[in-house]
Amino acid sequence: MPIRNINLNDLQINKANDRHGELESEPMAIAWLFNHREAHMRNLAKDITEKGRIFEIPLVSPQGNKFTVFDGNRRITCLKLLNEPRRAPTAELQTFFAKQRSLFTGTFPKQVECQVETDPHRVDEILFRRHTGTQNGVGQLTWDDRMKATFVGRTGQGSGINVSDEIEKLLKEAGKLPKKKIPRSTMNRLLSAEPFRNRLGFSVSKGRFEFTHNEAASVDAMARVASDLSEKSLSLPKFGMWTASAPTLTALIVRASFPRPIILYLLL
Repeated sequence: MPIRNINLNDLQINKANDRHGELESEPMAIAWLFNHREAHMRNLAKDITEKGRIFEIPLVSPQGNKFTVFDGNRRITCLKLLNEPRRAPTAELQTFFAKQRSLFTGTFPKQVECQVETDPHRVDEILFRRHTGTQNGVGQLTWDDRMKATFVGRTGQGSGINVSDEIEKLLKEAGKLPKKKIPRSTMNRLLSAEPFRNRLGFSVSKGRFEFTHNEAASVDAMARVASDLSEKSLSLPKFGMWTASAPTLTALIVRASFPRPIILYLLL
């Protein structure tokens, strides 16, 4: 499975995507996605803006001096329109993507990590396993409601709460916002798991933001973390998995005042 970083401009939306069949051009393929999935596309663009990245590696195949996207067309479309909002199919969508781009924190990705396959039969085999159901265990298995609830309870993901937004509101009300802009995507990654949020004295496990310790002390700790992030005295690698039980660990100590230094473990 060759993985390569490919220039965003060298990736082409698949005009023969199985979603819609053969179309005349890439702009028509982009327009189709918004004609049939506009709400989903907007939500995806907002998520990419908030997180500062995409999370699933697109599947691409070389065609001439470009690469056609076979899996990940929605993700790449959003990146392309965030990069060039004028390419959106309507004036309203151009305004939407221009606004989302203005909210993007950090460096916008000009390259995308992709899985590159040259054999069309292998491409079809991969798509078959990803998109045609479980196939009696051959394809990707979906989680049942209990599994989803366990994941949301453990991580807080999917709770509908933007942790960095909530923290910024609290710090603004308390007059403790740092002078420099808080990198929201980094803060969300830092506090992506419930145990780490609990160490700052709050929880989102029940679908709402609530304090688990003294509110004033918790806000002070949030202010310290926000300051560290905004001053770049604490930075996180772009790609990482958080765990407390991996065999190889590096401790990152956040100098928060509540209730003692927070120790986060980064899997190298």
